[in-house]
Amino acid sequence: MKRFFERAGFRRMDEMEMEISLKSLRWSSIYSGCALAALTIYEKVSTGEIGWAWFILVSQYLVFWIAHIILTRRMSGGGDEE
Repeated sequence: MKRFFERAGFRRMDEMEMEISLKSLRWSSIYSGCALAALTIYEKVSTGEIGWAWFILVSQYLVFWIAHIILTRRMSGGGDEE
């Protein structure tokens, strides 16, 4: 499987590429969160109901925090990080 990805042009990122990728991911997450929050507020004001945007917004951050907790515990060896 590794050779397949190498032939397709994938390779490991260096430190600079990793930093750029993580910062751009952070900015895109902030943008999508703000857009979904604005859409949720608009739907609530115009129709009086909460639509799919609210569900997507909440589930996006729920997945983020669950993954954050799991990966932090995995990286710290199972103990709480101080």
